[in-house]
Amino acid sequence: MADNRIVVLSGPPGSGKAKVGEILGSRGWEVISLGDVVRDEVKSRGLEPTSTNMSLAAKELREEFGPSAIMERVLPKIDAVSENNHTVIDGIRQIEELERLQSSQPRIVVIAIDASEEIRRKRVTNRARSDDSHFEDREEREWGWGLEIVMQLADITIENNGTEGDFVIKINKALQSIGVI
Repeated sequence: MADNRIVVLSGPPGSGKAKVGEILGSRGWEVISLGDVVRDEVKSRGLEPTSTNMSLAAKELREEFGPSAIMERVLPKIDAVSENNHTVIDGIRQIEELERLQSSQPRIVVIAIDASEEIRRKRVTNRARSDDSHFEDREEREWGWGLEIVMQLADITIENNGTEGDFVIKINKALQSIGVI
């Protein structure tokens, strides 16, 4: 195994995971999103990437192939990319996904990103992604998958309740504190 780092990002919708990925991506890290796996599944079914369709696809994948189904689909890419590059995994929401990744890549750092529900609701509404409707349903679903457990197991938590500039400063300090940058 190469000495490349793997950082896992976990947190609820609108917390700021993508910003951490963006910062590491700008430093040459490969960013892999578990949400993209679900979006690809929705597209392969000929459906629009709405909140309802994303939810249904994720649920059906997990019911048919087990709770780590989404990780199983992306794991070959993670294994290949991590041989040659530092890698960011964006969007682990279940302990089974984390455990499956750890069985393949034991040297990972988990970062939880959190923000108040009120702030996250505003961010999700403002970004207006096709899968961002039905905030309450998505909240219930993702917390119900065990997101809180993954976040509690994180090596570090970054709070994102202020400005974007404040968050960027917090991200850089956190990444420096764990030797990632």
